[in-house]
Amino acid sequence: MGAHELTWSSFLREPTSVERWLERGDVLLRRREGETLRLSRESSDTAQREALLAAVRLLTLGAAEAKEKLDLDEVQVAERLPWTRFLPARSRAQFVAEFLNTLEACADLGEFAAVGRLVEDWKATASLHAEGLAERLKGPIPSTAGAKVPRP
Repeated sequence: MGAHELTWSSFLREPTSVERWLERGDVLLRRREGETLRLSRESSDTAQREALLAAVRLLTLGAAEAKEKLDLDEVQVAERLPWTRFLPARSRAQFVAEFLNTLEACADLGEFAAVGRLVEDWKATASLHAEGLAERLKGPIPSTAGAKVPRP
C-alpha cells in the first residue's frame, strides 16, 4: 500500500474525498509553505506500532540482562554504522547498549524521537574523537587572563 498525495488546497475544497484514498493507504497532504502532513487510519497505525514493538522486543531479547556483557563484533558494528569507528571500543559497546534500551522504550511508547536524539549525541561524540578533541575536553579549562565582564 503506497501513500496517495493531495495538495492542501484540494483537501480543503473537498475534505470528504480523502476517505476513498484512506481505504487504500495513507494520504500525504502537500502544503506549499509548510511541512507535508500524513493522514492514516488509527487501526493501521496501531497494527504497525504493535508489529514494531514485537520486532524490537525480539531483537533486544536479553540485551537488558547483558548490558555490560554485550559481545559485539566491532567490525560488524562499524560496517553498519561507520561513524562508530571513531569511538573507543568501550564507548561503542556503551552506545549499542543505550541504543537497544532506548529503542525498546521508544517502541513501547510508539514515539522514536529519543532514539534520534541518542544517535545524534553519539555521532557528535564520535566527531569529537575523530577531531582529537575528546580528550582535551575532558581536562580542565585553562584560565584566561582577561578583564572581568561588567554586569548588565
